[in-house]
Amino acid sequence: MSDPQQPVTFVRDANSYIQNQQLGQATSQIQYVSQGHCLVIGDPLSALAAAAPLGHSRITVVNVDPECERVEKQLTDDGVAVFTVPQLSLSGYLGAYKALVPAQSIAGKTDHDLAVSVYRETGFFDLVLDLSSTPHMPMRLAPFGYYHAASDESIAEAVEALVDMTGEFEKPRYFSYNSKVCAHSRSELDGCHRCIDVCTTGAISSDGEGVSVDPFLCQGCGSCATVCPSGAMTYAYPRPADAIDRTRKAMADHTADIVVLHTESQQSAVDNAHLPDDVLPMLVEEVSAFGADYWLSLLAGSANHIVVVHDADEDDPNRLAMVSQLEWIDPLLAGLGVENSPVTLCTSTTLSDTLGGIKQTRSLDNASGREPGLKSLLENLVPRDFATHGDKRQTLRMALDALSEQLKPVAKAVQLPAHAPFGRINVDTSACTLCMACVSTCPAKALLDGQDTPALRFVEANCLQCGLCEQACPESAISLTAQYTWDSIDARKTETLHDEVPFHCIKCHTAFTTQAMIDTMTTKLAGHWMFQDAKAQRRLKLCGDCRVKDMFEDEAGGIEVHRPPS
Repeated sequence: MSDPQQPVTFVRDANSYIQNQQLGQATSQIQYVSQGHCLVIGDPLSALAAAAPLGHSRITVVNVDPECERVEKQLTDDGVAVFTVPQLSLSGYLGAYKALVPAQSIAGKTDHDLAVSVYRETGFFDLVLDLSSTPHMPMRLAPFGYYHAASDESIAEAVEALVDMTGEFEKPRYFSYNSKVCAHSRSELDGCHRCIDVCTTGAISSDGEGVSVDPFLCQGCGSCATVCPSGAMTYAYPRPADAIDRTRKAMADHTADIVVLHTESQQSAVDNAHLPDDVLPMLVEEVSAFGADYWLSLLAGSANHIVVVHDADEDDPNRLAMVSQLEWIDPLLAGLGVENSPVTLCTSTTLSDTLGGIKQTRSLDNASGREPGLKSLLENLVPRDFATHGDKRQTLRMALDALSEQLKPVAKAVQLPAHAPFGRINVDTSACTLCMACVSTCPAKALLDGQDTPALRFVEANCLQCGLCEQACPESAISLTAQYTWDSIDARKTETLHDEVPFHCIKCHTAFTTQAMIDTMTTKLAGHWMFQDAKAQRRLKLCGDCRVKDMFEDEAGGIEVHRPPS
């Protein structure tokens, strides 16, 4: 499913699906229904000729001409509707493509729906053949049933695929999403948007406090789960815990300590590499779905090196997702003395050379009298195969604990790049008023209030480095530092970042705020017309109940708050 120009195979890994069913972890299915009616976009003569194999009864043609000022419709002798429109807005997926002419382009009150104009009872087109020079659906990985074809060869391939795309099709729902731990947004503040940025299909969009994933657009690349710092987005087909367990078992059965992750498209390259016995090839659906939690769990076990085969351009978002993971994994391992990365990205053409380089490094390290190198450091570990319980951050922490217990860290904490999912916050105590805006926006319970006392408390192990607290702070008193503290006990401790003596109501003596907050409010309201007299300034030092009582004791008619006195 990585190539939208190839025929669609919706269930790509039948063995994985069957195993999930046997384990009682049914993978829900997404169903497409296509009647085979195709919208062809392009010059009418070329479009009719190109789509002829589909049959005239199964096509509608639309030509986009910016010089046109309205929707023009004609019928060919064969009854094919041919539209000419000034603009076209296209959205949807296999069996449900919506083609609209924007109202503003035709001076209309509503968008003009082309499917309605040709009396499509479903209200949609099933397929799209786009012959225009610029694709109308420009996402990197197009939806199923949409083909953008510019050359004669690609047009022929697209039409051949479209001919067979009538009927019912199923694919797994590749993802699971837990909005409760999502760090995308709080109180209309923007936080983490890694999944949105990395999605190549346009399936993920902002949805208030969280994100929305269109399961019909999702094609299961898994990069959203890989880059998610909280584990809100997880890969469901197979689940990360199942993938780790299956790989561990396969490594034990084959006594292998090098894992090669590859997809079906790289199978011939893997076969031609003639892998030795200690190298285990793992055929997976998408290598980009296997990230830091998978890699580190294997390295904490019996794996000494992981090779990821990925044939894609350098700017491919899925490749960049894996590179971004390595950018913070490598410093972590370097903090344990592992200077050379035990996770390598390569292409199918460089696989043999990559494995040869790994083997050569091992031979040199084992034969020399120098300090142990990459392979020796990891090879000497006692494998730890812990239960992951399906929690991404817990899995990462347990894997790093297992590594750090044997490879002693060179420092208490290691500094990481800014996009790493671990770290702490720094609070300018001279500016912080303990308003607790940061606590209310924290999605991971990394920030806590002082309960009975004015205090800001922090649990480093929970911090996602999403930045919501930094944005929420009205005093700009918070900054972030990406780091990883090796001692899990220390990282899980609740520490106080800032506390103050409570300020008590000057009338009933109930503690209701802090001195810093009183000072801040007094300063900010000093120029406001409502706080020019001593009585109003005094009310700032009263608790809520006493403030209301005081206002009505002194002002029987209440206080005018809508306009200043004349």
